[in-house]
Amino acid sequence: MIVDLLAGAVPQPEAFALSEAVTLGRLRGYAEHFGGGPEPARTHAEVGARWESAREAAEKRAPTPDEFFAMLDDGGIGLAGVYTESFGSRLGVPTAGNDVVADFVARAPDRVLGFAGVDPWEADAPRVVDHAVSGLGLHGVVVSPFKQGLGADDPRMLRVYARCEALGVPVLLHTGINWSLDAAYDVGHPRHVDAVATAFPDLRLVALHAGWPWVQDMLMVAWRHRHVYVDLSAHRPRTFTRPGSGWEPLLALGARQLADRVLFASTWTLLGIPPAILVAEVRDLPLPDGVADRWLGQNALRLLGRD
Repeated sequence: MIVDLLAGAVPQPEAFALSEAVTLGRLRGYAEHFGGGPEPARTHAEVGARWESAREAAEKRAPTPDEFFAMLDDGGIGLAGVYTESFGSRLGVPTAGNDVVADFVARAPDRVLGFAGVDPWEADAPRVVDHAVSGLGLHGVVVSPFKQGLGADDPRMLRVYARCEALGVPVLLHTGINWSLDAAYDVGHPRHVDAVATAFPDLRLVALHAGWPWVQDMLMVAWRHRHVYVDLSAHRPRTFTRPGSGWEPLLALGARQLADRVLFASTWTLLGIPPAILVAEVRDLPLPDGVADRWLGQNALRLLGRD
């Protein structure tokens, strides 16, 4: 079975828009690099106008549930993850609630995984984790240090990890570079993941984006800790073989010593590329026999306890 661990935001117009609009509409630096904006937004009015524009554009791009499942079918994907995030304390914008994720998962629980958003700044963050997992039946938690304004090893984050470890669900953690002018460029460096993995030896951690451009460091962390995985989200597999891409360590270690720790995730909403194309690009990589199947699903099923 092919597993797209993190396909994208919930395919419901408002939820989709709230998720997708944040980077271009609220984070200084992202619109300038990826949205065509010539200058950083400097006033509250400029930020507000950019947010509303990005939100309206994202809502128009939201797929219907039927379109979402059709995309999965086209890619031969049997199980896909959808998610929300929670960063209102830091960015001052709403996000879709975890109940919206749970409602969508309930449409097809045999085909959809749901990952909760938790705001580590909130005093009741551990309770939110408990409710998301035990009450709503979600399958893990997504946290994003550069959006939430906290290092991955910040004490506020540790409360979230402790509950996830106790409940036996994974944490999907943004790693790697970010373009926000309001966050340190290396807040997602693998050294922070190493600290978390050391402190929580029974917590399954997924390093989203494989820590790029610090891929080798991220893979060393995964080699040190058997409960650390890396995923391929937000990057096109066809670029991995290009000289200087930064992905050379993945093709070496990820094909051998760490072949059981690499996970496929399309984040097609970010890339704008159908999952079927990304699956095909993984299969086209120069990998030993059987490794592509492990990356595309077998490893994720083991991570989720479904093997």
